[in-house]
Amino acid sequence: MSKFIDKLQHVYQSPAPPIGFRKSAAGAEKPPVLIVADLTGASIGKAKAIAGSIDAGVLSSESLDVRSFGRLVKAMGDIPLGLFLESANQEEITKLVDSGCDFVVVGLKTPLEAVKGEGIGKILKIESSLDYGLVRAINELPLLVGGVLVAGEESSLTVERLLICQRFADLLDKPLLATLGTSVTGSELGSLYEAGVKGVVLPWGLPSEAFVELRKTVGALPRTARRRAKGVAMLPQLGSGPGTGGGEEEEEEEEEEEI
Repeated sequence: MSKFIDKLQHVYQSPAPPIGFRKSAAGAEKPPVLIVADLTGASIGKAKAIAGSIDAGVLSSESLDVRSFGRLVKAMGDIPLGLFLESANQEEITKLVDSGCDFVVVGLKTPLEAVKGEGIGKILKIESSLDYGLVRAINELPLLVGGVLVAGEESSLTVERLLICQRFADLLDKPLLATLGTSVTGSELGSLYEAGVKGVVLPWGLPSEAFVELRKTVGALPRTARRRAKGVAMLPQLGSGPGTGGGEEEEEEEEEEEI
């Protein structure tokens, strides 16, 4: 199984710690939000410089040399690496898996035959404008998807984008990730966490110090983020309105009987 998808599922499914019990040292090391760095165009040296502050890396598959990718995989050690698949076929994906690719990020236009194979993790990238009905349909997609990435071009987090992420998190039964801009702050990261986001993809333009600070922010996040019930039907309250046969009318009748 994909190491990154395994991490993502653990973050998504981890229950809140019991009240009154301290977490073990091993449990405290597991972050509530995963940090993924876009390493497209990064040298091996620069990628290794932030390896201690990220949970995974991802690169564009366009014009990527399989041999160079293999060297980067080796240099990053236990940090899983994935690829944005702009265009690929099953043969190319097989070569990438053999070179150490842990997961792929695919779009809605990616040919299904190119990603039907097993042995590699899959993240589905969608736009924030995607119809809510289609977002909900992802839950029943025959393709085994380990998570959903909400793409965006905003340099900073907007109220609209935060609301969209919150709504998508409610509709999906899979971990939600979101891309962030170069001006990302710890406050924005905390807001996304509260909205239900389990992973963020950060651009390579950030200095290595920014990754260190964001890792500290993640470590300080509470382990009991707000969790909302999904798909709960709102039923009308009986006896709480005019003409329902309840409420004050029933109370008056009971009082008359007692007299």
